[in-house]
Amino acid sequence: MSAKQVFTNTLVVLLTLAGAYLVIRLLDIIVLFVIAIIFASAISPAVAFLNRKLPLGISIAIVYLGIILVFAGILSLIIPTAVRQGMALVESGPDMVRAVERQIIELQQRFNIPVENLSGDLQEYYRRLISSAPRLAAGILNVTLSFISGLGAFVAILVMAFYWLLERRGVQSTWIGLASPSSRPEIRHIIDEIEAKIGAYARGQITLGFIVGIASFIGLTILDIKYAAILALIAGISELIPIVGPIVGAIPAVLIALSQSPKQAILVVLLYVIIQQMENHLLVPKIMQMSVGLSPLTVLFVVLAGGSLMGIIGVLLAVPVASAIQVILSHTLLRREETDTLYRENEKLETPSG
Repeated sequence: MSAKQVFTNTLVVLLTLAGAYLVIRLLDIIVLFVIAIIFASAISPAVAFLNRKLPLGISIAIVYLGIILVFAGILSLIIPTAVRQGMALVESGPDMVRAVERQIIELQQRFNIPVENLSGDLQEYYRRLISSAPRLAAGILNVTLSFISGLGAFVAILVMAFYWLLERRGVQSTWIGLASPSSRPEIRHIIDEIEAKIGAYARGQITLGFIVGIASFIGLTILDIKYAAILALIAGISELIPIVGPIVGAIPAVLIALSQSPKQAILVVLLYVIIQQMENHLLVPKIMQMSVGLSPLTVLFVVLAGGSLMGIIGVLLAVPVASAIQVILSHTLLRREETDTLYRENEKLETPSG
C-alpha cells in the first residue's frame, strides 16, 4: 500500500470518527430537524395546492395560520376543562386509591381470588406515594420548565419547517447534483417517496388521535365516568404511539372507572375495545392507506428500539425513520437483489439443457 493510500484511508477514518462525534454532540438539533421535516412533509400537500395560485412563502404562511387557528380553537375548548379535571384528579387521588382498593378486595372476596396481602400492598403503595410528595412537587416544577423549553423547541421546529418548505427543492438539487447524472432521477424519486410516506403517516396519526379522543370523550361521558375530558385527551395523545399507545391510553380510564364500580370498569374496557376495533377495521385502512406499509412486528420492534434509545421522542420518530429506511432499501439493496435473481432465472432459461 502506497503512502498516498495510507494517508487517504487514515483521513477517511478520522473524518468518519469526527462525523460520528458531531452527530452525537448535535443529536438534539438533528432530532428537531427531523421533526421539522416530518411536519413539513405533513403539510406539504396543502402548501402545494395553494402554491398553484399563490407564491410559495404566502402559501406556507396561510397553512401555518390555519393550523394555529384550528389548534387554538381546539385547545381553548379542551384545555380549561382538562386542567380543572386534572387538578381535581390529583386532589382526589388518595380517595380514588382507597376506592380501587375496596373494589378489588370485594371482588377478591366475592370470587374467592387467592391474592395474599393485597390490601397491605396497596396501603404500602399509598404511603410511598404520600412520602414522595416533595419529589413530586419538584417533578412538576421540572415538567413546567421542560414545557417552557418545549415551546421554544416547537417554535424552532416551525421555523425550520418553514425554511425547509421554502428552500427544499434548491437544497435537494444541490445534494442530488453530487451524484452521477444517471442516478439523479432515482434519488429524486426516493426523496419524494420518503416525504410522501412520512407525511401521510403524520397526518394519519394526528387524524386517528383526534377521532379516538372525541370518541373516547363521548363514550366516557355517556357512561358517566369522572374526568372524561382529561381521559379522552390522554387517549388521543397516546394514539400517536403505534400499537401499544391505545392500551396505555385505556389504563387510566379503566382504573378511574374501577374506583366507581366494577361494572363501570367493564363497560369502559368494552368501550375502548370497540373504539380499537373500529379503528383497526374502519379508520386505519382509510386514513393510513398511503402510509408506511411496515408489518406490525416491525413496527413493534422499531417502537421499542426507539423508546429504548431516545425515550418518548424515539417512540414517536421510530416509524417515520423506519419507513424512510425501508424506501431507501427498496430502491437500492432489495431492488439489486431482485435484479440479480431475475438475471439468474433468465440465464437458466437461456442455458440449453444437456
